[in-house]
Amino acid sequence: MTTSPPPAGAGNGLLGWLKRRPLLSLLVVAGMALGLFLLLRPASRKTSATEFYEVKRGDFTVTVVEGGTLAAVSEISIRNEVEGTARIIWIVPEGTYVKKGDLLVELDSAQAQDQVNQQQIAYEKAKFAVEQAQAQLEIQKSATNSDYLAAVLKVKFAKIDREKYEQGQRLVDLIEASNRVVQAEAQLAVNLDTYRNSTNLAAKGYETKQKAASDWLAVLNSLNALTVATNTLWLLQNFDSVKSREKYEADVRQAEEELERVVNQNRRKMAQYEADLATQLNTLALNEEKLKRDRKNLEATRIVAPQDGLVVYQVSENRFSSESLIEGGAVVRNRQELIKLPDLSRMKVTVKIHESHVNMIRPGLPAYVMLDSAPDQRYRGVVERVAPLPDTQSRWGNPNLKVYNTEIFLTDTIPNVKPGVSARAEIIVTNIANTLSVPIQAVTSYRGTQAVYVAKGGRFEPKPVEIGLYNTKFIEITRGLNEGERVLLSPPFDTQEKDLERGVLADAEKATLSTNVPPPRADLSVRGPDRPPNGEGAETVAAGGPNGAAGPGRRGGFNPEEMLKQFDRNSDGQLDETEREAMRTAMAARFAQGGFGPSGTNAGPGRLSREEMLRQFDKNGDGELDEEERAALRARFGGRGPRGGGERSGPEGEAGGGRAGAPEEGGRRSPEAPPR
Repeated sequence: MTTSPPPAGAGNGLLGWLKRRPLLSLLVVAGMALGLFLLLRPASRKTSATEFYEVKRGDFTVTVVEGGTLAAVSEISIRNEVEGTARIIWIVPEGTYVKKGDLLVELDSAQAQDQVNQQQIAYEKAKFAVEQAQAQLEIQKSATNSDYLAAVLKVKFAKIDREKYEQGQRLVDLIEASNRVVQAEAQLAVNLDTYRNSTNLAAKGYETKQKAASDWLAVLNSLNALTVATNTLWLLQNFDSVKSREKYEADVRQAEEELERVVNQNRRKMAQYEADLATQLNTLALNEEKLKRDRKNLEATRIVAPQDGLVVYQVSENRFSSESLIEGGAVVRNRQELIKLPDLSRMKVTVKIHESHVNMIRPGLPAYVMLDSAPDQRYRGVVERVAPLPDTQSRWGNPNLKVYNTEIFLTDTIPNVKPGVSARAEIIVTNIANTLSVPIQAVTSYRGTQAVYVAKGGRFEPKPVEIGLYNTKFIEITRGLNEGERVLLSPPFDTQEKDLERGVLADAEKATLSTNVPPPRADLSVRGPDRPPNGEGAETVAAGGPNGAAGPGRRGGFNPEEMLKQFDRNSDGQLDETEREAMRTAMAARFAQGGFGPSGTNAGPGRLSREEMLRQFDKNGDGELDEEERAALRARFGGRGPRGGGERSGPEGEAGGGRAGAPEEGGRRSPEAPPR
């Protein structure tokens, strides 16, 4: 029988159409009921065998797999040795195999050639200045030598004059003066005899009086000459000799002082000319060194291969680097790497190990390397070096990323090697024999500890485990599982323990360690223009419950007087818009700090983690709570035990209970529950 829906507008629509066909209506109702049953049936379902993994015992290999780049262990870096910047005129194509002495790069040499020419002129000037300084020094040496000899001769003559006077001239002068005295005395005696004779003769008449007077005059003259000679001798002995002696002594001293002055002056002049010569020599040396550097700079504009090798252009590992690409016409700086000539006989792979694995990696570990260009072949290697500090270049994109550069030297020879190709290295950390392991996705976090979900009948229960090492697929189970047990490969998400922000403190610890005073609740009974009509419900809202009592699960309320006392800044007896905004902010801060749990349940202090419980009540230190210790725990919390999760109110105000052995979604957790 073929049925078709009624045309649009016929009868009463679909309902009338079904009434005319009771059998079809029954089938439609039965189908809807079946669909509703399947939709609303309990969540218990049959799990397929692929959702579980049977725990097995066997060898467990711990490896770390990372990608990297193939490079040569030993390679020569060709750098730009030209000072300042230079422009590339010509460069050998990348990938060319060159021989030793082949031209690799030619840089612009115009500026370097100009510097060489200018420096050559400066060098010649400095060389001529040195020759002049040397000639002046020789002339000064001759002049100072002449001055010195003259001063020495003058001292010598002064000493000779002094010796001449002391040993000859003074005695001669004294003898001559004494002789003149003796001659004057003798002449006086003769003249006196002559005068006496002439006087006697004149008395007898034999001489004239004039003759006697003349003889007397001669006596007077002799007497005067004797006086002069005697005084001259006295002056010579007492004054002239002393004066002459001092004069000759002074001449000697002056000559010696003049000699000393000449020596000092000559020394200063020689030092000046020698310093001038040294300055010119230093200037010449600097100019010569600058000329050599400029010539070397000019020679550096042509870079040749120091050995045979494959030409590889240098590429900066820093993507934010301002260095230009290596190509013709590019401007390169001094000491910038241009080309690498790798030694292809020994190769290495540099990988970046994450900080979570770097403690397992050490030099000497074996490794296997696979090139992306040849995925069907693998090569043996060994870890040679692990960087002591994280790679700074990898932190530009992600500051929280910490990776360590690790070098793996290949012990196998790679044919047709191409440096720079991508590779993947697997480092063998260790091989654990006869151990239990499960897939890494089967281990989850349950109440602060590592756990797996073990199948028991038609249900699955969390079971705490202790884990060991792991690789990319499996993780070692050191305690908590037995061989043959089946674990769930996709464990449920534990909303009580998962922290997407990776907090340091658990929720219970946050509650017990919090010492901050919660902000006061806002009193919604004082609303001003926003007050409910006729004041209905004002007291209930303000106090959190009827008759001003605190609402269920709340820490208490505020009456209107307290609210006005706290938020009425202008003391007008009402809350204006600014004061109400402050009140709303305080309420939002109170709710944000966890002052109220779901459905009004208090989520305040009272939670303890397993570690905190053991720290407080495990007196014997065995890591478990015996009956006596659990009794002390119950007494501490009034027979309730510490709350491990939020308390949810059930019907008639009784606390709802959670399923035994399943993740708690409500109710209180006893100490016998699986540890956090």
